[in-house]
Amino acid sequence: MNNQRFSRRDFLRTSAMAAGAMALAACAAPAGAPAGDGGGAAESSIISFWYAWGQLDPALAAFIETDEWNEHMGDVTLEYKGAVAGEAILTAIAGGTPPDAGSNFDYPNLYTRGAVITVQDMAEASDLVSQDRMLDWTWDFAWFGGDMIGVPGIESYVQWGLNYNADAASQVGLDPDAPPKTWSEVMAWHEELTLKDDAGNLLQVGLDPHDAMGGDVDFQTASYGIRWYDEATKTFNLDNERMAELIDTTAEFIRIADPDQFSGMRQTEGNGGWGQAFESGVQHMIIEGYWHPGEAQINKPEIAQHNRASWAPVPDDRADVNLQAVNAHLVQIFKGANNVEGAFKMGEFFNTATACDIIFKEVGWIHPINDFLPMIDGNAFPGLQFYIDSQESANEWYLLRRCPIHWFVKGQWDALRDQVARDDITATEAAETLNTLALEEFEAQGLAG
Repeated sequence: MNNQRFSRRDFLRTSAMAAGAMALAACAAPAGAPAGDGGGAAESSIISFWYAWGQLDPALAAFIETDEWNEHMGDVTLEYKGAVAGEAILTAIAGGTPPDAGSNFDYPNLYTRGAVITVQDMAEASDLVSQDRMLDWTWDFAWFGGDMIGVPGIESYVQWGLNYNADAASQVGLDPDAPPKTWSEVMAWHEELTLKDDAGNLLQVGLDPHDAMGGDVDFQTASYGIRWYDEATKTFNLDNERMAELIDTTAEFIRIADPDQFSGMRQTEGNGGWGQAFESGVQHMIIEGYWHPGEAQINKPEIAQHNRASWAPVPDDRADVNLQAVNAHLVQIFKGANNVEGAFKMGEFFNTATACDIIFKEVGWIHPINDFLPMIDGNAFPGLQFYIDSQESANEWYLLRRCPIHWFVKGQWDALRDQVARDDITATEAAETLNTLALEEFEAQGLAG
């Protein structure tokens, strides 16, 4: 579930390179186009849809074979394109040739640049896209700066849990029925699960705390009770003792494995992508979202059969906190779209039980509409039931990725983390530097005012 990562600076750089680039003023307020005003030609009988995921194609192929799709969409042709890189969508936007709709890109970034239209008028007239049909926080995510910036759909369920390989845990003497809850307990498991051969070569690790959702800026700060960005006041809080503590804690996981060997493990083909090291059997814990059980079952059933899930880790002084979060995905409609109505209707279809059931079976993802949630079998994939149950038992909730420079901060954090793990800088210095870089980037992109 890895979102493409690009900052507004990337957007401007790509736009400047494209001939006839669309005007994207740094401080311009995003123009909320009325329903149906995509700025393109007359409505087309084709819907073009691009997305960053590589595994959604089979679900869309199944969509167009259903009677429900044909009844809802009418006489249209869906042209879909998966595994689209961030640079490709930026180039298309800058050149004035975007698809009609896109998903799994940087939603707030595209909105604040005025690259997508708002959809609240269309949603207000829709029987399928409404707050009372889905998890409240999924609906809330679609709103930014007072506008509805896309149609919730595809996958939009709970985001955080500690998944672990119960068989690997048993082999080193750990009790898979008593999973760790705090960072100190997870680190103890990490030490037992991190193994080297007689020559000192790294064979496996317990946890890469920066893999998958574990490495998300929102997760680590929430774990430590830090609100790193305030959406209402547009202020940052990354330079404090608590931040330094969490940076040093996560860096210690890398020190235990050895920074060079840890880096080599992650750079090995098949171990470097989102969640790949767990599926390859080299990493035996991972902080991931609800999609992990289904994706692992589809990709590596021999590993997935041992998967279990529990609460994502927190510091010892927050041991009673059960963390959970929501990060929705959207169907965004681009300015310049040739088929605005068709793109919105496609977004509507993602909010049918038929579409949700197909995506769950083909990809392992959940979009939490009320018609579909009772249909989910929590035993379909090992570990999934925890996520379903967590919706009722979590006692601290978060709405993710609300900062327009989220991915810029994530990239800087990763670089600073490696320096801390190698003891090139202190965690206190890293926290101070991260806050400074965030403020500079925010101001440089005209967001502070």
